[in-house]
Amino acid sequence: MNSRPRVGRGGRGVAAALLVTGVVNTIVYAVMISRGYPLAPGHPEAFGDLQRAMTWADGYMTIMVLAGGTGLLLERWWGRLLGVVGAAALVYMGVLDVAFLAQHGMYARLDHVVLIMIVVDAWALGVGAWIVFTLRETSTERERSF
Repeated sequence: MNSRPRVGRGGRGVAAALLVTGVVNTIVYAVMISRGYPLAPGHPEAFGDLQRAMTWADGYMTIMVLAGGTGLLLERWWGRLLGVVGAAALVYMGVLDVAFLAQHGMYARLDHVVLIMIVVDAWALGVGAWIVFTLRETSTERERSF
């Protein structure tokens, strides 16, 4: 019995979504860090604090999604596991963002940063959930025998 998961067409899409998420998140945080986490006019100081604090959590999520996507492409058993961990972290980060923006009334004054955050959070919640459920449904033969 072969215990290596087969990626297939759907799995390649999941791997691509994981890798795109990791690469884009790395670029975004590199820019934010290099600029000192700037605040847009009218944004609460707490938003900058949140971005600085989330750097560590986003870093963890980024490592997991990049490792998961790579593992899926290499057809390693740990690719699915790390993909689910990374996608679950992505969903959590999306929920945290939405809750923060709502709590601070930031949706009431739509500026370019809030509009970008809406797109980012839609990706985090939608694509993150899709990845979790897709990877959950593609177990290997070895996993089915437990």
